[in-house]
Amino acid sequence: MEQPTRRGIIVTMTGAIVAELMARGQRTPQPMPSPNAPRNENVPAGLDGADIPVKNGEAVIPPATWMEIKSEAQKLLEMATDFKKRVDRTNLSATLALPLVKEAHEIEKLAKKIQKQMKR
Repeated sequence: MEQPTRRGIIVTMTGAIVAELMARGQRTPQPMPSPNAPRNENVPAGLDGADIPVKNGEAVIPPATWMEIKSEAQKLLEMATDFKKRVDRTNLSATLALPLVKEAHEIEKLAKKIQKQMKR
């Protein structure tokens, strides 16, 4: 008769413990969720809106932030309108001037800034 190995003894004991727990009606312990895990598992990481204040189920944007968004949106509209007028006056056969390209970049940066503020 062969002597049992340590691995065999551990496997046998583990199986016996699990069988005993199941017979008693106890479930095996489950891992605790991480406190840093998003509340909604269907949302990509960092986008679950954990820091957005909620009132009656709707996100609340502070009034100061909302006024800043409105003023920047007005500025964006003015910049875009001015940009369109300058592009309309430009000769189609010529390449766009460097100041126009820079202005388009500034418009894009402002639009992204507004977008980030609205996500907060």
